[in-house]
Amino acid sequence: MRRPLSALLLALGVTSLGACPPATTNDEIEVKVLAILASEHHTKVHPKLTEFAKHVQKKDPKLTGFRLDRTTAESFKLGETKKFEMPGGDPVEVTVNKERDEKGRITLTIKAPKLEPIKYECACDKYFSVATQQFVGKGKDQEQLFVAVMAKPCKLPGGEKK
Repeated sequence: MRRPLSALLLALGVTSLGACPPATTNDEIEVKVLAILASEHHTKVHPKLTEFAKHVQKKDPKLTGFRLDRTTAESFKLGETKKFEMPGGDPVEVTVNKERDEKGRITLTIKAPKLEPIKYECACDKYFSVATQQFVGKGKDQEQLFVAVMAKPCKLPGGEKK
């Protein structure tokens, strides 16, 4: 089941109304991390992963089953790093970076299992996902780990938080 999906990066979401916060250093940023397991040995797709599955299957049609293993949310301050437990034992490490881009938006650095760190600029209401080379189970029970990350709050054009 090993395949060159480690470079597969998918941005998920329905709408993008702006970028994640220009916020003061006192603001807390909520980060959600999803652990998604994909298999070529079953065809069940979790209802919340239908669009995700379609995007992944464009790159790898052999992956037919997608399940949401866990969802974890944590509050961060700027510059803080936390680890999120993943199936298979290797955690995902997320850092809400101290510095902002030229538009004042926050960026995250995501270190997923068996991958180099990825720096990502937030987009409102969108998950950033990555295929890892982490596999759980053996034989027909083997599943590949995908990680999806989203940060909030977002600021809308009028300045209100979403």
